[in-house]
Amino acid sequence: MDKLWHRINFKIKLGQNTKAKFYIDLIIIDLLIYPTIKKFEDIIELWSFHRSFHAEDEKEGQRLKFNFYTTKEEAKEILDFVKNNEFYTIIKNNFLDTNYLKEINLEFIGTEENSKKIEAISDREWPLEIQKSWPYYIRGVCKMLITMIESIKINKSVQISKNNSEKLGEYYEDIEKELNKKWFEKGSHAFFHHLWGVFGYTPLRLIFASKNRKLELYQSESKRTLRKLKDITIDTNYFGFSDPIDIQ
Repeated sequence: MDKLWHRINFKIKLGQNTKAKFYIDLIIIDLLIYPTIKKFEDIIELWSFHRSFHAEDEKEGQRLKFNFYTTKEEAKEILDFVKNNEFYTIIKNNFLDTNYLKEINLEFIGTEENSKKIEAISDREWPLEIQKSWPYYIRGVCKMLITMIESIKINKSVQISKNNSEKLGEYYEDIEKELNKKWFEKGSHAFFHHLWGVFGYTPLRLIFASKNRKLELYQSESKRTLRKLKDITIDTNYFGFSDPIDIQ
């Protein structure tokens, strides 16, 4: 039986708040998605999640999309498992925008026929070689984030209550702060540097893009030499962050 990409689309409740609440993504990832991955690891060949925030688009708003590559029957079983999770009710009632969607459902990635392609979750502007291999890469990245969350939780030694949404939110806000600190301080080496090494330190153009501009930060000249284009400050509000980041 054919496997297809399926998606569970979580729309985050923001109310009148125009800023993203990315800690809610972590609640869903840790309490709904992670147990699902563990339960169905033998049948989910590929999976990932995608986080987004569009401040100026109320309909789109903040989203967390859980993508997985399975048969239709397996996808229905996965959806039922998520809905029957002990934390689903408190998450749905307190953190999801039920005005937009009363219940989470399964979606295809575009059309059903398109969803059969391994590359369906990849950017169509990429070369096909990247499109077909990227789902394997992003699965590993998402698994690493989950592993980091679990490691931080071990050090916190706090019992999570499924009956107190305020305490639940505070708990994952703290986890988000620790994740952000590690990303800010070590992400350049742990992620960019070693990925660069995998590709043999070949020249790379790193671009931050928004709707109105592109900022080319630097291009590597060799393994140990980096040509800095200029010192800049990136306005990261478009990307969902509350404060600008200085690139030194």
